[in-house]
Amino acid sequence: MMKKTLLSITFIISAVVGFSQNQYHISQNMMYQPFINPSVIGSYSNLNGALFYKNQWTGFEGAPEIAGFSINSSMKNSNHSVGLTLINDKIGISNIKDLSIAYSYKIKFNDKNYLTLGIAGTMILMQSNLGQLDIIQAGDPIFQSDTKTFAMPNAKFGTYYFRNNFYIGFAVPNILKNKIETSGIAAGITNFDAANIHYYLHSGYQFDINDTWKANTSILFKQVSGSPLQIGLNGQVVYKDLIGAGLSYRTSKELVAMINYRINPQLKLGYAYDYNLNQIGSYSNGTHEIILLFEFIKDNAVPIIEVPRF
Repeated sequence: MMKKTLLSITFIISAVVGFSQNQYHISQNMMYQPFINPSVIGSYSNLNGALFYKNQWTGFEGAPEIAGFSINSSMKNSNHSVGLTLINDKIGISNIKDLSIAYSYKIKFNDKNYLTLGIAGTMILMQSNLGQLDIIQAGDPIFQSDTKTFAMPNAKFGTYYFRNNFYIGFAVPNILKNKIETSGIAAGITNFDAANIHYYLHSGYQFDINDTWKANTSILFKQVSGSPLQIGLNGQVVYKDLIGAGLSYRTSKELVAMINYRINPQLKLGYAYDYNLNQIGSYSNGTHEIILLFEFIKDNAVPIIEVPRF
């Protein structure tokens, strides 16, 4: 009952002041980075992609659920790549669908060093089921019906430098601000708000310990005006490029255990369990995330880098 009440209060407040867009988070983002940076699609030489599902804060009614799919490919005999990403982000009464079409161009410095630049056009679909709320004042007209689905444009930008055992990238996941105003007549609003822009900086390095073992390290910085800098530190050990396991820690006080397994040369499966070290961890059963990566390897093709990254 307490959990339901807490969530209802949170969603009532968000409905009154307007449901604003936040950035979804994938714990295993280092395994498939096009989810956080559109320019990364230019670093792959084969048709590849990923799908994932994340159930956050299990045990809470209305807790966030995120599912996504991405596919991309380089264009034949060129430095151009295109990709498609679909995200469905649901929290309580609110739903966000994110459809993005990305383009990336690859610059080759030599056989070992590359730089990619990428942009993505996005259509954001937002809808809130206000009628599902447990409200304090019965019959409040604001909460008698659901909002319609609002379609709003957005855009992403990124750049990515990589070589065989190192990468560093920078991305702006949404340049515009999208939200639903419900204080009067429900309406979808898109505008530019510099204070709302999120910035991502991500980097990783792979250590070859010996012929059997590798150690993968990566870091992700997230920054938005008015909020503390969030840092995610990740480390994994990999056995014979077959099985990987590791830990991640985010300064938002979340500890993540990860494991992944290469099913065959075309498929890789990963699982992550997040434990929240804040007070919410006392009421939640943790967060579960699963991701499946695929790559269609062309005959005699030599990939620029392996999918997934690290």
